Amino acid sequence: MIAMSLVIDRISMNYGHTKVLDNVSAIIQKGEFLSILGHSGCGKTTLLKILAGFIKPAEGQILLHDVLYSNNRKIVSPGKRDMGMVFQSFALWPHMTIRQHIEFPLQCRSSRWRSKKEQEKAVENALEITGLTELQQRYPHQLSGGQRQRVSLARAIAARPSLLLMDEPLSALDIDLRVSMRKEIRRIHQLIGTTVIFVTHDQGEALSLSDRIMVLHKGCVEQIGTPEEIYLHPQTPFTAAFIGRCNFIKGEWQGTSFHSADGKLFYQGDIADIFHQQQICPLRPEQLHIIRSGSGLAGIIKEKQYIGREIHYVVSCKENMFNVYAPTEENYAIGEELYLNCQ
Repeated sequence: MIAMSLVIDRISMNYGHTKVLDNVSAIIQKGEFLSILGHSGCGKTTLLKILAGFIKPAEGQILLHDVLYSNNRKIVSPGKRDMGMVFQSFALWPHMTIRQHIEFPLQCRSSRWRSKKEQEKAVENALEITGLTELQQRYPHQLSGGQRQRVSLARAIAARPSLLLMDEPLSALDIDLRVSMRKEIRRIHQLIGTTVIFVTHDQGEALSLSDRIMVLHKGCVEQIGTPEEIYLHPQTPFTAAFIGRCNFIKGEWQGTSFHSADGKLFYQGDIADIFHQQQICPLRPEQLHIIRSGSGLAGIIKEKQYIGREIHYVVSCKENMFNVYAPTEENYAIGEELYLNCQ
């Protein structure tokens, strides 16, 4: 049996009369990278604060390695939890060198029983893992944004905590730095094997970094699954629409066969029951195919964007607008009449 790392058990939280979290549950395996993904205001930061020990839940409990960390009567303070945290704002002190930042949690946390030699080795390891060894005597103002974020990460992992919490750590970086830091975070996670909870509203971050993703909406869990499960097999219309673009085709389900509004067979495959109930078929832009003749939904090209490796089209089919991604060699003109079918 695999040892459980973190148990989120029926967590609910209210701010006044507003329910921010509603019966949120998940079991995160030891060493897993879980992203909590959702719109602003969905409750993801509140859940992270409960996991960190900043606030108590109204209902439910948090356990780490079978040790109770939080419920509505008890809370273990952040400093006594076996965890590290990486903040969105870096949270670096201007008067401390990079090395001093990384040494600080080792001197303050409950693990300070370690010998001086062990502490120094832990700091050296954190510097090496994050590529900061040659920058260790610099101050934060002497570093780039990506380097400052690596300092924040090195400080959080120096003591090798069982749990690493990350609160939108890449949102303050420009796009190129964010992409490179994604790779860096993934590499470091593979090296140290710590359980990671990563809060983000960026779908690309969640899909590229995670072992699993928890999709939150209005304080409730919409779906938990691998990136492939979330993207290819959404369990709710919200998940389908929120993770990447999704087209909702109206029609009728007959078992595993979907017929468009004109009665023609349009799609075959297993899909979540809610889509059967609503008589809609969710299809990603790359699942739709444009043809100039044949059977399918009749439409007109309304918009066209050349992206490089593909062209993004908006196709009008009666009152509906559908997004379609096609290879660059399949070139259609705005205003051209055509048909959509499912690949």
